[in-house]
Amino acid sequence: MEMADVIGLARRRASKRRKGRPNCVDCFFHCNMLCALDLDEPCSTFRPNTEDGLVPPRQPSLLLREAPDEAPAQAA
Repeated sequence: MEMADVIGLARRRASKRRKGRPNCVDCFFHCNMLCALDLDEPCSTFRPNTEDGLVPPRQPSLLLREAPDEAPAQAA
């Protein structure tokens, strides 16, 4: 018997999944019973449940800008 059944929590129904779209059932927090939300779609804290555990979201790479040319000399 699963822990959710023992403590009286109903499991969310698995809906028909579209390929490539995240689902609460695939979320790390839902799979480890750390989610307290009952939503129809993933929330902003969705993290995929992977073998590696909780993986932080990928950050965009920083783009280096060219150094600005020297400021033009002011006319006297």
